[in-house]
Amino acid sequence: MIGRPTALICALVLSSCNRYELFRVSGYEQQSFNNKADVLFIIDNSDSMLEESASLATNFASFIADIDSVEQARSYDGLADAVTNYVDYVQNRSGFVDYRFSITTTDVGTDAGKLVGPTVKRGDANVPERFIENLVCEATCFSAGAVLPTDPGYQCGDPLGDTLSEEYVQCICGASYLGNCGAPVEEGLEAVFLAMCRAVPNPPVECFADVEIEDADGDLQVYPALVDPTDTLSNPDMLRDDANLIVVVVSDEGDGSRRQLREEIPDRYVDLFAKFRRRMTWVLIGPDLEPDNTVRCPGTATDWGVVRYNYMVYTSDGRAIDIFDGNCDTRDFDEALGQLGELLTNLVTSFPLQSVPVPGTVIVLVDGKRVPEAEVSGTDQFGIETWTDGWSYRAADNSVVFHGAAIPTYDANVEVYYQPIDGMPRELPF
Repeated sequence: MIGRPTALICALVLSSCNRYELFRVSGYEQQSFNNKADVLFIIDNSDSMLEESASLATNFASFIADIDSVEQARSYDGLADAVTNYVDYVQNRSGFVDYRFSITTTDVGTDAGKLVGPTVKRGDANVPERFIENLVCEATCFSAGAVLPTDPGYQCGDPLGDTLSEEYVQCICGASYLGNCGAPVEEGLEAVFLAMCRAVPNPPVECFADVEIEDADGDLQVYPALVDPTDTLSNPDMLRDDANLIVVVVSDEGDGSRRQLREEIPDRYVDLFAKFRRRMTWVLIGPDLEPDNTVRCPGTATDWGVVRYNYMVYTSDGRAIDIFDGNCDTRDFDEALGQLGELLTNLVTSFPLQSVPVPGTVIVLVDGKRVPEAEVSGTDQFGIETWTDGWSYRAADNSVVFHGAAIPTYDANVEVYYQPIDGMPRELPF
């Protein structure tokens, strides 16, 4: 406790006293802004998805170019450039997303969460081309009736242009390639779970257990386990211990994963993902929902199946991006990938505190500017509170959480000052 003379001086000469003398500081600098992003694409490989896969493929090269733009603009001529590049890295970490891109499909009966094609990493040669090859040749269904546009002038080795042509597919996949056509039931959540089971050295026991569940008639259904202990680390490059996992589901359907029957809230899967103790952010490029949780564009997607994906998105501060345009036609994926790129530069939304703060004493600054405390603005369709821009205190994990436009980028300096409830602070901010 500050002595009475000091307190008296502070009261008389307020402008010259440290207003945070009674506070503990939690400062977040470069190491807290982890710029490692492991992105797992879950591709619906049913026969209705050819147009969507083609749009994803034709826009992926520009997406990678945008992420890499800071790095590609650099020169490396000697010590001066090295110093300049390092300073820019420290000051603009959002320009250096250390990404990895992996792909599996919603067909767990065949792929069972196994990655299709190798993981593509930042720094690899020809990143867009390698990802597109994995997507087109390993995760896209070319049904017997599918007709691709032709491009007689295309030469093998030319980059993919604005159209996924028959000649391009034959060049990268082989002349007789028929595609990977998946099961009629899309199980995106199960695919994510199985992919994670294959990616860690000590998977949860549920990875290797049969799935038992009662159907709508009360009869017990048993699904044999799709992975076993020999599959451990069969997705070796998919997850890094200190990376942020971004799950991107691309589908014109909802989720029909086997561990839950028609329930909108996928609580069984939420519990399973929690066992991996990793921060996950979900992105859905899929059907949009009306305010009453019905699918906006008519089709074969079930309302409850789309709600499942949306639940994962909204509870992880992710993105839900309509796969259709206003006329219910397949939209161009340029905008969808642009939103994914924005998400990759704003991955850190919550910051744990060292001690429990005294209510009303938390002060948050980003880059030296005070951030207002957010207010509850309502609830979403799941009954989860929504917030205005700013920060809020979350007692469940004793952390400060940012919302909306207040979410800091990698290059921000975040400081949280507060009076600890467990007594006087051992650390002073200045």
